[in-house]
Amino acid sequence: MNLPQKFELTGLSCTSCVEKITTRLQKHPDITEAVVTLHPPQASIRTNHVLSDEEMNEWLRPLGKYQVAAPAAPEESELPAKSTRTYRPLIILLSYLLLVITAVNVMQGDFDPALSMRLFMGGFFIAFSFFKMLDLRGFSDAYRSYDLVAKVLPSYGFVYPFIELLLGLAYLANVQPACVNAITALVMGVSLLGVLRAVMSRKAIRCACLGTVFNLPMSTVTIIEDALMLVMACWALIHP
Repeated sequence: MNLPQKFELTGLSCTSCVEKITTRLQKHPDITEAVVTLHPPQASIRTNHVLSDEEMNEWLRPLGKYQVAAPAAPEESELPAKSTRTYRPLIILLSYLLLVITAVNVMQGDFDPALSMRLFMGGFFIAFSFFKMLDLRGFSDAYRSYDLVAKVLPSYGFVYPFIELLLGLAYLANVQPACVNAITALVMGVSLLGVLRAVMSRKAIRCACLGTVFNLPMSTVTIIEDALMLVMACWALIHP
């Protein structure tokens, strides 16, 4: 495994700092490549497994003042107001999925509810995983702010988009439907719990459903999105 990661750093003031941190990172047993820059002050690394901010800070501790800067949570003013215009990207994406499903049904000459639901779930997962993978690090940081599993296991934020991709492909290929629906129900159920907790806290939290490409606020729209996938997966398990 050769995962790219990027960390914002504090305490850098000159090229000597860059050299010290680079040398230190290159000695880490799980880091295969390390590039440190002064402007901006950051470290771009490739690792054998995902390293958390805490692990990086522990490794840099012998150098003294250098630390990984914790990702700042967006302020309420940085998030757009919750409106139809705000969620336009999500609405357009879902509309495209429905149009594709309609086209498939027209081609078949008959409306097939089971096929339509399977195509929707497959397209949903693949499209959403694509946007998350555009900025894995950014998605992981945003997801960790509210997801119950990612809070405990930071690496889950990096793995989650790949889980979505595999589930999407499995739905489209109709592979092991019972197993796929069970996994979907579990994944979306846990995700829904985190979303519910975040929305009920009434804090301004960024929704990571479309990665970091779009700045969407957490709201009831996110609850509906996760709940819909959970309900469809459970329905498919009960009515295979």
